[in-house]
Amino acid sequence: MSDKPKLDDRFIMRIEGREFVKYPGLLDLAHQKGISRIEVEALQFPVKENGSVAICKAVVVSKEGDSFSDIGDASPENVNSRIVKHLLRMASTRAIARALRSFTNIGMTCLEELADIDEAEEAPKKARKTNAPPKAPDPPPEPQRQTQPKMSDAQKKAIHNLAQRRGITGEELEKRAVDAYGTALAHLSTADTSQFIRSLQQAA
Repeated sequence: MSDKPKLDDRFIMRIEGREFVKYPGLLDLAHQKGISRIEVEALQFPVKENGSVAICKAVVVSKEGDSFSDIGDASPENVNSRIVKHLLRMASTRAIARALRSFTNIGMTCLEELADIDEAEEAPKKARKTNAPPKAPDPPPEPQRQTQPKMSDAQKKAIHNLAQRRGITGEELEKRAVDAYGTALAHLSTADTSQFIRSLQQAA
């Protein structure tokens, strides 16, 4: 009898007590479980008017015909400097990774979903040297947020789809927006909305 599909430990990274899975590991496990195809649709192209936020939707289809979908985003605020020129590609990778996580039933966040992979990989080394928890980034000043473009229609659609998929009510969405950004959901900028979408994705 053949071995059951299993995630290779080589694709698991431990960072400050948390485990993350690498994208190649998810893809390897998906092929073990029997994947038929992967489809990706660009919901929003990154342009100046939307804060350079790219949003993609990915659908993973098994050989049995079951489909698993999710959304990924990428912006200058949530990728490292080397990826800024490839936002649409990163949004696609993140969307596929999240769909693959659903297909393979992997609860770990994919390493490629992190804002800065290089920084994440260096975090354990820095923590051992300082023995201090990493400092949370300071939120952007309110005046700057007010001058940024508001969320796009594609972002609204992404939030609606995620909330519906995860059973989050409209009231809860508003509360999360106010708690995190001090403003109503409809008043979030494209950059803040991108972060808000990521928080919804990682809350699953």
